[in-house]
Amino acid sequence: MTMLFPQSWRAGMQRVSAAVDATMGEPVLVTPVTPGRPNFPGDPQPDRAVLAVAVFTAKPETVVMGEGKVHTRGHSLSPLITTSVPIFSFDHKALPWPLLPSYRITLIRTGEAFEVTDIKSDSVTRIEVKVVRLGRGLE
Repeated sequence: MTMLFPQSWRAGMQRVSAAVDATMGEPVLVTPVTPGRPNFPGDPQPDRAVLAVAVFTAKPETVVMGEGKVHTRGHSLSPLITTSVPIFSFDHKALPWPLLPSYRITLIRTGEAFEVTDIKSDSVTRIEVKVVRLGRGLE
């Protein structure tokens, strides 16, 4: 009897994750941050920073502005703003410690700095990290 998902499916997914990093990955610097007090930022720990490979994407998104966000017959009376949502994707084994909110990620290619806001695991091979941009690097 053959199984729908053989025992080696996790190994296959790890090969896919390695191929994703090899094809689309780029070097990033991940810096841990000690937790701060409420309304105060934490302190970055550059001595614990590590270089890793991550996939960076900036998905386009349209945001409806305004308080009521009024829509009429498919048209919006509120202004629409187009922006991008930066997201990093890491292999589970890319970092020596788990990512936490407020950690910093620097995109080596541009020098842009980001702060981690949300971390989601696919429970198999990848971690999706939502971030906010802290500053622009080289343009």
